[in-house]
Amino acid sequence: MLNVDRLRILAELSRLGTLTAVAETLSYSTSAVSQQLHQLEKDVGAPLVERVGRRLALTDQGTILAGHARTILADLERAEADVLAAASEPRGTVTVAAFQSVATTLVPAAVGILRREHPGIEVVFRLGETDEALAALPGAGVDVVIAESYPGAVTPPTPGVVLVPLLEDPLRLVVSAERAALLDPGQDVLGQLADAAWAGEPQHTPPREWLGERCRRRGFEPRVTCVSEDLLVQAAFVAGGHAVAVLPELALGSAPEGIVTLPLDDPAPCRTITAAWRESARNHRAAQAVLEALRWAVQPTR
Repeated sequence: MLNVDRLRILAELSRLGTLTAVAETLSYSTSAVSQQLHQLEKDVGAPLVERVGRRLALTDQGTILAGHARTILADLERAEADVLAAASEPRGTVTVAAFQSVATTLVPAAVGILRREHPGIEVVFRLGETDEALAALPGAGVDVVIAESYPGAVTPPTPGVVLVPLLEDPLRLVVSAERAALLDPGQDVLGQLADAAWAGEPQHTPPREWLGERCRRRGFEPRVTCVSEDLLVQAAFVAGGHAVAVLPELALGSAPEGIVTLPLDDPAPCRTITAAWRESARNHRAAQAVLEALRWAVQPTR
């Protein structure tokens, strides 16, 4: 009988391509992953991986077994969900991954709802960026991912992953009170900030790409002097008069005093917040309860 954990490692290697990535996703050491693959080769009596240059690649036999492994793992998840669905009360552990502004607002609110309504559910939380968390979802590294997308961006479909819309989060132009006093509200506000220092996320991230595209429409490239994925760091630079920024409304509840919020457009552009989960867990009552709690958690923000 083949070992399920070893099959999971092979399936993850097929998806991720490196032992290091597999080890990080499954919380193993790289040497442990290598040992388990070697043992799986002994179990099936066939070579499953081969060295190609500096990388490992699946052999033909390895590719065949990885395909069966994905099917087996999905069937096992559905079986577990069906058994749990037969219980009178949802129970189990659900791992949730989300980015910062949701991690400090929606997720704690949802966990509070779950503790009151479904005390048999334990939520394990992981902080992470959207792309990394979504990449881990097919491999069962997480159960529910809260993701964001900026206006105009299209999230490519992932086989076996279901997306559930949660919230349209308005994007706001934020400046210090001193800077706001110098702006003419009757004119295009964003265009008046061409010479300002900006706070923004790192280059090539969706928020930074969106900010650059928005500013270029006004004829300038934003001069970003505060680069941080932490939106509260950006807000602190704005409050201190060191930068201006575009921040989602959800992040402004924890922003320091001294910030003035200005409209970008009417209606305001929004980032879309969604929850993603594996289709094979569709009948998993604990995961369903987490999604329902997230829906309730966003109600006060609508």
